[in-house]
Amino acid sequence: MANKSHLKFLNEQQLSEIKNFKYNYGFGEDKNDSDNSPKNYVRLATSFRSDLEKWGNDLETKYNEKDRTLEIPYDIDYVQITFQDQFEISKYFQIYYNDFGLEATVFYDFAKKGMFAVVNRDKFQTFIINVQNFIECELDRKQDASYSNYIKYISSFKLLRTSDILKFALENIGDIVYLSLMYLPLDDSIKQQIVQSLLAYFETNGIVYKYDAVNDRIELQKTTPEQIQKIIQNFDIIESATCSAFTTVRPSEFNTVERKFGFTIQNADEDLPIVGIIDTGISNQTALAPLIINDTNFTLAGNPLIDQGGRRCGMHCLGHGTAVAGLVALGKENHRNNFNGNVLADAKLLSIKISENGNGYISEMDLLKMLYDVKDKYPEIRLFTLTTCYKRYMNKNEAFSDYTYSLDKFAYETNSLIFICTGNNENCINENTGYDLSYFYGDHTNLSTPADSLNNFTVGAAADNLKDGIFSGIADGREFPALYTRKGHIDLSSIYSDAKKTNKNYFKPDVIESGGDIGYYNENVLDWTDEPALTLLSARPEIGVAADVGTSYATPLVANLAARIIKNYPALSNESVKALIINGASLNFIQFAPNVSKLLNRVAGNGLVDEFKSLYSDENSATLILEDTIENGKIKIYPINFPKYLVEDDLGKKNGILKITATLCFKFLPLKNNQLSYNPIHMAFSIFKNHSAEDIMKPGKELKSKLKTNLSWSQNGRYVSKPLPYSNTQKISFLVNIDNLNNEANTFKLAIHAKLTEQIIGGIPTNYPENFPFSIVLNIEETLRNNTGKLYDEIQLVNHVEAIQGISLETGLEADISDI
Repeated sequence: MANKSHLKFLNEQQLSEIKNFKYNYGFGEDKNDSDNSPKNYVRLATSFRSDLEKWGNDLETKYNEKDRTLEIPYDIDYVQITFQDQFEISKYFQIYYNDFGLEATVFYDFAKKGMFAVVNRDKFQTFIINVQNFIECELDRKQDASYSNYIKYISSFKLLRTSDILKFALENIGDIVYLSLMYLPLDDSIKQQIVQSLLAYFETNGIVYKYDAVNDRIELQKTTPEQIQKIIQNFDIIESATCSAFTTVRPSEFNTVERKFGFTIQNADEDLPIVGIIDTGISNQTALAPLIINDTNFTLAGNPLIDQGGRRCGMHCLGHGTAVAGLVALGKENHRNNFNGNVLADAKLLSIKISENGNGYISEMDLLKMLYDVKDKYPEIRLFTLTTCYKRYMNKNEAFSDYTYSLDKFAYETNSLIFICTGNNENCINENTGYDLSYFYGDHTNLSTPADSLNNFTVGAAADNLKDGIFSGIADGREFPALYTRKGHIDLSSIYSDAKKTNKNYFKPDVIESGGDIGYYNENVLDWTDEPALTLLSARPEIGVAADVGTSYATPLVANLAARIIKNYPALSNESVKALIINGASLNFIQFAPNVSKLLNRVAGNGLVDEFKSLYSDENSATLILEDTIENGKIKIYPINFPKYLVEDDLGKKNGILKITATLCFKFLPLKNNQLSYNPIHMAFSIFKNHSAEDIMKPGKELKSKLKTNLSWSQNGRYVSKPLPYSNTQKISFLVNIDNLNNEANTFKLAIHAKLTEQIIGGIPTNYPENFPFSIVLNIEETLRNNTGKLYDEIQLVNHVEAIQGISLETGLEADISDI
């Protein structure tokens, strides 16, 4: 098969309709609040009595701990309320403010839990009286005790305490602490007065700080536990205090493979994409030197062209950033063949050094400033790798961190795409004696911040080690996820009682890629061993290469693929690059047993990367790319036309003659303070019968526009008042029968629609974008015993598309994982 260029839609010619979208999916309506209220009010009243007593005790403790010698203009109490179901922000935000003196500041658990500031103590007393009356009515049978119906929608409440704000043990304080500030959209002047008094306290006491007013957080350096405790106890404007301990993602000790660098790079003078390596530096004393940009400005920890990270070997280090950079620049093939022959690079490298040895504490603010500085100096850089994660894993359904938010915002604002590893679970060798996928049910196998980023690209590790021959790892196959990789921390089934209310696209990682595997030290003991590991470039030229495994090595391989896509198709957006990789990835060779099947996407994402499908089309498989924008509240329709030979020729079968796989990706400006509306854009797509936009929007009981009974919109937008979390990466796949083509005159309709949510604290921000760029990658491939060789050419004749560019043939790309 010949490698062919992907095809790109000519949007204006292919587009057939733009209409106002109406949410008439044929689903039911949202249930009202009373339907979700508990029936056993006695139990609820008993719980409230306990909450009320604890509220009083905690409040007394809070004010006893305050230092009244400090000049602080306001004291604010915060009540954390857990609801029976999601809190409808657009409807009840103002009611709680007006009736109870409660101003919503932040929501967790997808809006089932909210933090409210007591901004009017007199009105808040009304809330307390309502709770007391409810208790008296249900427990003391006082029928004349009246209360607001809103009380029954509450599950529990409590005062925000110092212990709730502190997200780490004070004895593990480290060098850097972050204070996330409360959001008071209606009482910002009060907030600012408290913030100014806090900054004055820092100045008076010689506390080194950085105030990020744009992102509402403060970085403190080298503070004492006593100082942190005093700050939290007295300045009522802090939502959380976190520690910035991080680590490069690597396992334990390996033996090294001593081997000299036996290669030179043949195309160092070529105009290659540049990738920023956010790591421990890249050694310029290695064979990578011709690819490294000679710029030492971007560092938080010493010379970025020296790499002393990684594990120790005698008195020297083998490096970490150098190995990552080697995978980014040289990719799979050069590592698979041990760098023999002519070595051709795929990318140039910019070292962005954030750590000397790969452990410690990181200034997120300094890192973000440095990334923005990189983009100012090198605006052509679109890709980065980040293989340092926080040591602490994320709890189930934990909200986005400020760090994740900052990286998502950076990607949106600067046209950047960061490839982030999930993190490694080093304890897996101590907690297993073999390959057991049910191990991933444990919360301690969850990914680490900032791998939950949505605008960027999250990568886990497959067990494959890029070596031919017998696979020696412990996994069920080299394409299976490695036991040390980490899974996505989101489990919507624990949030929504209705099993039908879920978003099958809302998961991490995005894909898995070769990262090496664990081996057997003996029959019942697992260990990090050389044989199933990857062979990587080290930072020490006298050693050359070393053995290692980890998600931090799977990640740069995906970045390498992205660089190759950009090299082939430089005009494509980052969203198209992301969609091409995800669309090509496959779970076909990764079959989880029934008892762990629900973990599949959370561990393996969209599956194992397929380089060839992401990079090329061929005679029997055409990949079409749609890059366009859509306005808030609109639906767009694009006809997809199929050649006549598919219904006129004898293809040897009538069912499943084509497989269509499509992926939508878009970026968004993230919103803080509400996990549910972090991505406020509901965008969905699907492929329908040859119907108009008006018909596609009709309920199924009026007109059945679904091409397949199980092929609906890629994500569900019918829940308006209590929405699901929205994914900005969505994928569908289905088979096409000859009857499908005959019934629709060889034309299907690709439809996409978009809408901003109303469930945003303080409402939609002023000047929030209302026109959203997106990319859809659509692969159409023949699934015949004897493929015709016609599809690629014929698809071009019946659609408004063009080959993006002529592609020179490459070899060695057509093997899939089953051939390894």
